[in-house]
Amino acid sequence: MTSGQLLTLREARSLFYRDNGFPSDGGALAQRWAPFACRDLKVHLPNFRWRRRALPVHDLHHVITGYAFSPRGEFEMAAWEFAAGPNPNWLSTLFCLPLVSIGAATTPKRTFAAFVRGRRSRTLYQERHIDQLLDKPLDEIQRSCLPSEMPRSGWRDWMAFTAHVAASAVLIASPIVLVATVLLFWR
Repeated sequence: MTSGQLLTLREARSLFYRDNGFPSDGGALAQRWAPFACRDLKVHLPNFRWRRRALPVHDLHHVITGYAFSPRGEFEMAAWEFAAGPNPNWLSTLFCLPLVSIGAATTPKRTFAAFVRGRRSRTLYQERHIDQLLDKPLDEIQRSCLPSEMPRSGWRDWMAFTAHVAASAVLIASPIVLVATVLLFWR
């Protein structure tokens, strides 16, 4: 979606859900298990309370930023959200942080660009009245959340991105290191 469209945030979100095959609430209200899909990959994950609260805003971020609902788009979205911060919950941080290093490994330029853009953006996670924003024009919300043009990166952006990628890699590697350590000392 482009900012030139005369849609409200609510209408743009409805189109996003429809175009990606989601129910009208995006699956956020499913009580026990909710579909997690990304193009052809569809699995059901436990729909924890923290996920039910974060997912609707995460989906609005997709609408606002224009990052696709695809693996690459999720990598960009994770980088953007971490850079724009803060995340709504430490559990969502653990859930999404690995996407930053996966994005850095698979689509490094796009993931870094999303991170830089995020450092000059704001998320809606701290917004107390999301329902009131839904009837505002999408382009107004985009102007309030995103930089007016694609920002140029600097050394601080590279350092922050490197720190996020390193934290992400440590998070991914930690279960492997833990199992290897237990197996090594178990003998």
